[in-house]
Amino acid sequence: MALLSGKTIGVHDERAKELAQILTSDKALAILHLIEDQALSISEIARELDIPISTVSYHMERMLRVGLVEVAGRKYGKRLQEVKLYRASNKPILLLPRKSAANVKKTLFPGFEGLHVISLALAGLVSVAVYTVSKRLLAVHPESGAGNIPSSPQKMAPLVETASHQGTSTVSTSSTVPLLLALITFILTFSLFLYILHRRT
Repeated sequence: MALLSGKTIGVHDERAKELAQILTSDKALAILHLIEDQALSISEIARELDIPISTVSYHMERMLRVGLVEVAGRKYGKRLQEVKLYRASNKPILLLPRKSAANVKKTLFPGFEGLHVISLALAGLVSVAVYTVSKRLLAVHPESGAGNIPSSPQKMAPLVETASHQGTSTVSTSSTVPLLLALITFILTFSLFLYILHRRT
């Protein structure tokens, strides 16, 4: 799943050349290494590495285009100007030897796209809701009263045995039926979302 949340670049894409140039640049790699575990502004990076701000800006723009770097936040500088903070991206980059990288991306991992995961989560939520509601509806709340208690132990024994069997049956029903309903609901809901997603793609 993490693979699909990153960038997919075809070798014919101009960004592939940029990526190769970045990986062979000592200054670009130094910048990338510096912001692996911390978010810094361009001026802070320039000061830490003792290189011109223009050089940092140049490499930062290129790394943003290929997905090596991302904007981690913003802060206000000394002149109350908004300053962007950058850090190394934790998303992978997939380099494909095809012109249409987007189409290859869909065919490689059709079952693990972001929307499919969303449909899976929604189906899970719906099935949990169905399980909870059905369990409450099937729950048995026995009523007891003094007038219903037999006066003799001989009359009480058959009633206790009958109630015991009924209680066992009720517990079994109240635990099995909600599970079956939840399972059926999950399968149907997920299939429905999956069908809708495939219709849109």
